[in-house]
Amino acid sequence: MPRTRKLQLLYKELLVPLSFGIVAMSLILWEQGSQGEGNRSVPWSEWILLIYGLVVTVIGLLIFRRKIRWGKTDLQRSPAFSTLKAVHTGDESSQRLQEQLNYLTDSQKKLEEQLKTQTNRLKQYMIHPLFHGGFETAEMMSQLGAMGYSFEHQQWYAVVSVQIEPLEQTRFEEKDRELLYFSVQNMLEELIPAANRLPSVRLEHTIVLLVMNDKGTKETLRAALEGWIATVQTAVYHYIQLKTCIGVSGVFGRIEDCPAAFHESVKAFKYHNWSGQEQSVFYFEAMQSGQGLPFPEAHPLEPEWLEAVKSGETMRADMLMKQIIQDLFQTSLHPLGMEMSMVRLLLLFLDHMRQWGTVYEPAPSLKTSLLQEVLELRNAAEAERWFKESLMEPCIRAIEGTMKSHKRHLLDQIVHIIHEEYDTELSLESVAGRLHYNPNYLSGLFNKEMNITFSEYLAKYRHDMARKWLIETELPVKEIACRLQYKNSQNFIRSFRKGQGMTPGEFRLKYGRNPLIQESVYLLERNKEHV
Repeated sequence: MPRTRKLQLLYKELLVPLSFGIVAMSLILWEQGSQGEGNRSVPWSEWILLIYGLVVTVIGLLIFRRKIRWGKTDLQRSPAFSTLKAVHTGDESSQRLQEQLNYLTDSQKKLEEQLKTQTNRLKQYMIHPLFHGGFETAEMMSQLGAMGYSFEHQQWYAVVSVQIEPLEQTRFEEKDRELLYFSVQNMLEELIPAANRLPSVRLEHTIVLLVMNDKGTKETLRAALEGWIATVQTAVYHYIQLKTCIGVSGVFGRIEDCPAAFHESVKAFKYHNWSGQEQSVFYFEAMQSGQGLPFPEAHPLEPEWLEAVKSGETMRADMLMKQIIQDLFQTSLHPLGMEMSMVRLLLLFLDHMRQWGTVYEPAPSLKTSLLQEVLELRNAAEAERWFKESLMEPCIRAIEGTMKSHKRHLLDQIVHIIHEEYDTELSLESVAGRLHYNPNYLSGLFNKEMNITFSEYLAKYRHDMARKWLIETELPVKEIACRLQYKNSQNFIRSFRKGQGMTPGEFRLKYGRNPLIQESVYLLERNKEHV
């Protein structure tokens, strides 16, 4: 109820009975005064009237007091009174009120910011299918129209892909990457007019932007693009001292061609990186002029590189791998041809790992498939680092884990070949070829593990067989030399004398009469010499 209405009722309820009582008392006094002095007693009706007036007056005063209390209570409950009381009762209550007002203001601002952020995310989510494909044109137009974007008067479009330079060459660290991309994305949207673009979106390590114009020709859009890109690159370098690499698709006239244009911009960007050119912007249309697509060929250093990996020679394998990749980047500048070369090198390495019986254990940093990662390589430095960290190092670790048993098995194979084929033209090169190993590696391994060279072990085993034949058979020395692949008997005699301390004839004369006993004596003497 309004305060004015309450006051009206207060006056109505209090003044009527109060006025009535006062009038009654006045009449009594007037009547007494009119009669003059005397001892006449007052009539009982006058006393009743006097008492009635007093009672009514007291009741009116009581009612007035109650009404005043009720009015005071209502006033204290009013917001105006609370505010006035807070102001007059001290700084603490006033400060509390101010804090509450500030809290409400801050909450409102936060809600507005959250709403703006969620709206931007929703726009980006709805724009993603434009670059991935698989959308219905009418439905996409309807969704973009609901966000306030109209394509009725747009004539030409182009897709721009932006990436930042590798952070290894800057003052930033890998943890700063997301913040840097966020800054570049904001500069793009601030410096390119909103009427000529859609909101930019992030596709992994690439910022993608659809630009457009509503009048003019393709050349008009290209000219505007050059100006916008130059402004953005200048601002990025000025504020965060960072270089950007930009790929631009061909200009197209249908919104349905956005997915193909996005791939064009990425290919143009890759061509820019692989070509090693100093320019920071590359156009897909320029890349297409006068370039064929050569089929990737094997590099002559690939077998040596794979052999170094198999042997666990990390430094040598790393050096050969860098040389191979540098040569590939210098000879194959077409994006598709470069991708084919990288994929071929990856499959070649994995196939040899399968042949070696090595189980591939991915590096902890690997988040996607090997094929997808190799297709995302941007330059020679990234390719070298990726092949080293994602392929070579895991493979070498796996090889080293089984190297001991593998070496033992390999040595057993070599010894078995010597024991079975000592009477053939056997050499370290022929054994290495059969086992698919480098002769130098087998030579070093055999010498290290057996404490004797391959040729010395082969000669020793042939001497043992010659000694056995000299004791147990009547074969001529010339025939024994021929069986053991000596070119002539004189070479055999010289080699036998060097290893046994006597000629084959002397050995037969000394041990040939009692083969078993003499053989035992000979073995004991040989053991004493070695000790």
